[in-house]
Amino acid sequence: MARLLSIQYLRAFAAFGVVAFHAQGLTYGRALVIGSAGVDIFFVVSGFVMWTVSAHRTQTPAEFIANRIVRIVPMYWFVTICFVAAAIAFPALFPRLVVSASHTLASLFFVPMRSPSNGEIWPVVVPGWTLNCEMFFYAIFALALFLDNVRRLVFLALTFFALILVGRLYTGDNPPITFYTDPIMLEFPMGILLGRAFEQDRLPRLRWGHAALAAGLLLFAASAWLAIDSPRVLVWGIPAFLLVAGAVIVEKNRSVRIVPALVLLGDASYSIYLTHTLTISAIGKFKAHFNPSTFFVASLTLSALIGVAAWRLIERPFAELLKPRPRVQQPHLAE
Repeated sequence: MARLLSIQYLRAFAAFGVVAFHAQGLTYGRALVIGSAGVDIFFVVSGFVMWTVSAHRTQTPAEFIANRIVRIVPMYWFVTICFVAAAIAFPALFPRLVVSASHTLASLFFVPMRSPSNGEIWPVVVPGWTLNCEMFFYAIFALALFLDNVRRLVFLALTFFALILVGRLYTGDNPPITFYTDPIMLEFPMGILLGRAFEQDRLPRLRWGHAALAAGLLLFAASAWLAIDSPRVLVWGIPAFLLVAGAVIVEKNRSVRIVPALVLLGDASYSIYLTHTLTISAIGKFKAHFNPSTFFVASLTLSALIGVAAWRLIERPFAELLKPRPRVQQPHLAE
């Protein structure tokens, strides 16, 4: 499947929404909560991309998981290990962080665990909570690859709805159960349904794409204006789906102009997402030298620059190095 520019642009948009959320929180003491809805866009995009890629490329479950590990793990481990090492070497710079071996290992292996720092179900690098969701989704999706497309769709839909039902009935405090049964997990099958429609060429006409984009943006604006953020899967998940669906429908019906800067930021969105809290925290040490506006702009700018650098120098080289090589068929020898 050819890469969709609209998906690249949405990745850039989602990453910067999250960056703005954290930057504004440190700048003004309160965050523009709607910025964190970039995560919901990422989840819908992930469901869409996983379905469309698997529909056009034959993969075994093991190959799928291997590809996902190569894509996700190296950069995440690098950032996590650097963060832990810095906290141990310079504890004064991380006064609220409690480092523990068990929490670090749980973070590295995507196991939801309560942080010893604050009791939240967060890994050492806080944005990594979304990767716990992603890796769990990948595990379920890998199981679905044993099935044909129709049965795969049914299996995924039933599995995620069953998880949410368990979450509604469960009254305990086991972190993995609490975490994996959160309704936000329904945003992955939202993207899967869009991917199925795209794969079967059943997307509506261009005007519906424009309508979906407008509706998604208006719903996001309304939730920001009214300061509503719950229930998240409805308040942010539905607009995220509409935004992704609208972008895909528009690109399916007409060409989208290439904007090199947005393509680059889309490529680097994962590195930007992982490194931005460290970047903003580092700039925060010099906050007294900025006024609020310049600090906010500096946070966005440096988060982008450092994220792009991390993508070019760390994420992309690791991915190329570890990417599974296609098997070369050996010629038959004459007997």
